[in-house]
Amino acid sequence: MTEIAFLGLGSMGLPMARRLLDAGHPLTVWNRTASRAEPLAAAGARVARTPAEAVAGAAVVVTMLADPAAVTAVLLDAAPALRPGAMVVEMSTIGPDAVHALAARLPAGTALVDAPVMGSTPRARAGELTILAGGGAVARVEPVLAALGTVVRCGPLGSGAALKLVNNTAVITALAAVAESLALAASLGVDREAAERSLAAGPLAGVMARAADTESRFALGLASKDLRLAHDAAGGLPLAAAAGERLRATAEAEGAAADLSAVVRRPRTAPPGRTTPRGEHPDPRTYRREAPVLKAIDNPTTVPAPAGAYSHVARLDTDPSRPHTLLFLSGQIALDEKGELVGLGDMTAQSRHVMELIARILRAHGAGLDDIVNIRTFLTDMDLLPEYGAVRAEYLKGDPPTSTTVEVARLFRPGALLEVEVVAAVG
Repeated sequence: MTEIAFLGLGSMGLPMARRLLDAGHPLTVWNRTASRAEPLAAAGARVARTPAEAVAGAAVVVTMLADPAAVTAVLLDAAPALRPGAMVVEMSTIGPDAVHALAARLPAGTALVDAPVMGSTPRARAGELTILAGGGAVARVEPVLAALGTVVRCGPLGSGAALKLVNNTAVITALAAVAESLALAASLGVDREAAERSLAAGPLAGVMARAADTESRFALGLASKDLRLAHDAAGGLPLAAAAGERLRATAEAEGAAADLSAVVRRPRTAPPGRTTPRGEHPDPRTYRREAPVLKAIDNPTTVPAPAGAYSHVARLDTDPSRPHTLLFLSGQIALDEKGELVGLGDMTAQSRHVMELIARILRAHGAGLDDIVNIRTFLTDMDLLPEYGAVRAEYLKGDPPTSTTVEVARLFRPGALLEVEVVAAVG
């Protein structure tokens, strides 16, 4: 077994680190917010306070961070503590230029492998990632990477990072092209479902499957970062630039944390007159009650526009002829019917469960998620905001409510990663 240090426990890093731990490797982990490492600590991993403390004595150091700046900062902080002959496996998406720059700044004798991954969070949990590995030392680290998925040897140092940009650029621009094609279908009066079926039956089947994917988590903000890296590497890519504009427009509407599929996805609402039989639980992302929604969103032009998926002001109708009731929901955490915590260490799973609970409570009072006028979220790790934001964007589809999100040291239930309370207006 190999002593490993894992730096960065985001939505992909956490399940990847868990795979290495479950494979029997002695594991030390570091994350900017230490609470993110609690599930791994409970399973036997050692939690370090700094990157340097994490890498001390490790034979293999794995980085899984957001961007080139983060990778460089963390590894340069850790570099003085790297043991002679240590191997650094860089698994983020940072591009080949950043990989070569990093290699030049690591201590002499340190071997570097660039090994970004293709695959979603569920595939990371299952150990089914495709690992695009570059560098002359791939063979030395391949037994460790085998716990994460299938290793594809791409060539010299930087070739894995380069191929990752190629793949991501193709996927992102293809999704943007599908969105444009569906817009054309609407302009020509072609039924959307018919257009989607036709596209899915042809060579774009894989792209359409990604557009309909509800499990993968690739934030619009990260996708935009990847397109910028590709654009800079090639000295200009017109199609990627156009796709980047569509991503930015979608991020303005749904938030930078929303999944890439939001570029294609249309708002999902129930058909007029739809009713839900007693005992059924409709998908709260599509459920709308028939009573009028009383809230009115107001974003004054005298202040900067909201930076994400929220609004500055929610105004309620006070006309006596249209009485309304305010519902104040207690903070909800991801507890099931037995009082057990759902999704230990998984922000996406806990966020989904919390939103489902809120939707059920609102339905019991004749309301829906569109009636929310204020939402307050308490996170134990602000690094996990993109995961929560992606789920929230799936459920809150109308005009966004007013919003407050803060980081707290802990919640009343150990292991709970978030608590959400809302106020809703019911007609």
